[in-house]
Amino acid sequence: MLSDILKIVASLPSQHVVFGMISTVLCIAVAWVYSNSSFNAKKIILETIGYLVVFNEIAFQISMLYYGSWSYSTSLPLEMCYISALMIPVYNKLRDLRILKSWFFFAGFGGSLFAFINTNLSEMDQVYISIHYFFAHGLVIFVMLSIVIDGYRPLWSDYFDAIKWTSLLVIFIFLVNYLIDSNYMFTFKKPEGVNFTLLMPGWPYYFLIMLSIGLVFYTLMMLVFQLSFLKKRP
Repeated sequence: MLSDILKIVASLPSQHVVFGMISTVLCIAVAWVYSNSSFNAKKIILETIGYLVVFNEIAFQISMLYYGSWSYSTSLPLEMCYISALMIPVYNKLRDLRILKSWFFFAGFGGSLFAFINTNLSEMDQVYISIHYFFAHGLVIFVMLSIVIDGYRPLWSDYFDAIKWTSLLVIFIFLVNYLIDSNYMFTFKKPEGVNFTLLMPGWPYYFLIMLSIGLVFYTLMMLVFQLSFLKKRP
């Protein structure tokens, strides 16, 4: 099993590795700048990122149309991470809404992190597809980091809210896929390309495994922050 995992990692497209490393460095750098910024500067950074998210999605849609690759079954922003990315402008207007913070902390960060180490891209994809992919995921991870920097700490109620809203989103996307014959969030077919679903059995088992991995990740995130909080208590 370990050798199979290493083979998949070694087979990741070069674009994925390069853009992933660039995005990681930029995330850390911007998070450091954000952590050392004033309240007004932080607001400007988040608002700028909100505009960049919208521009990134519009540019992607235009590029898909220009190259003749656009399709309602593959090009809509209905993956979890793209939905999270487009929620950033909403978060900027409603920053006190705890449900948005918990969404970015659990679902946004979890989905984007796995997208960094796992991919449905290939070497044959146009560069703009990789740019859109990593730009959106990287910005979601940054927003999660900014929320933690600003003092957010998850409660068990946040954990269960995240599970509830993730479940509702999965059901909604499942119905959309059924109606328009698409595969957003990979509810009916494994993602294409080199990724860890190659090690999983066919439908529906791989999807149930993916959901289980997500639940385990949510739980680990919750426990890590709970334990770190307990250690800081006198």
